Amino acid sequence: MKLFIFTPNVSTLFTPEQLNAVKSAGAVQLFSEIKPFSEIPELYAGDEDRIVAIDPDFSDWSLPNDIIDKIPHLKAICLQTTSFSWVDIAHCKAKGIPVTNLRGFSSVAVAEWGTMITLALARRVPEIVKAGWKADYDKHRGIELRGKKAGVVGLGRIGTAFAENMAGLGMDVQYWSRQARDDRFTYVSLEDLMRTSDVVFVSFAINEETTKLLTDDLLRSLQSSAIFVSVVSAVEQVYNKELLLDMVTAGKLYGLGYEQEKGVFGGHDGNVWDGPALGWCTNESMSKNAAQWVDAIVAAAKGEYPTEIK
Repeated sequence: MKLFIFTPNVSTLFTPEQLNAVKSAGAVQLFSEIKPFSEIPELYAGDEDRIVAIDPDFSDWSLPNDIIDKIPHLKAICLQTTSFSWVDIAHCKAKGIPVTNLRGFSSVAVAEWGTMITLALARRVPEIVKAGWKADYDKHRGIELRGKKAGVVGLGRIGTAFAENMAGLGMDVQYWSRQARDDRFTYVSLEDLMRTSDVVFVSFAINEETTKLLTDDLLRSLQSSAIFVSVVSAVEQVYNKELLLDMVTAGKLYGLGYEQEKGVFGGHDGNVWDGPALGWCTNESMSKNAAQWVDAIVAAAKGEYPTEIK
């Protein structure tokens, strides 16, 4: 069994013990220098069974189908992320290639990041930064969150952690989720959540059922005093970001927060947090990430896929 591991973060991600665990599961070929998959001939040579493990920092969050099709004897793909929208899962299923992801390693980290963004928007920090940190007691007057209503769209691990954080701040928490239920918070329809929440937090897996879930009409139903925070990775598949930016500029939305892979913080007018995608990046989540990825690779080498994406 050949194990191809692609990550530019090998020096900061794996411990020596973890690397040894992977090497004990098969013949490891580790690639840390970022280059196109088409320029890695080793990936396509030989007739041995092989597993591909990919850190999206290596591939700019993309694994094209034409690359998958060219890899011989591919037995599994082990993703280093919770997100799997950057791989065509249906295409892999059709070819009989299991795809695994990681789960829960960054829930607390991302929820705390979303909480930080929410607090920053409530106090108009993006506008203060763009003003050179010069205080303006009129333009920079913020709002208090205690006693207001937080709405969580998607009550998975991250959404639940965020809901707990908002409850801890003294907010009344409501949520909408396709399957999850939690009696600690109030379940409402998605329409009511968008219309009545003072803070809307978006966190759910991206798939066929959730693509374009937040329609333009739902976005327009947001209160002008509301804050909208999203930690989903494929923004364009979920909601109309440009519409929300226009709403902030026009004074029809108090604040907007989202992560971006590229661009400069403060690149938009108004109370917009458009920071880098660092929500998951803490010492604790990095450690859990590496441990789970090693477990997934070793299990795949044995023909086991406990976190296979169905």
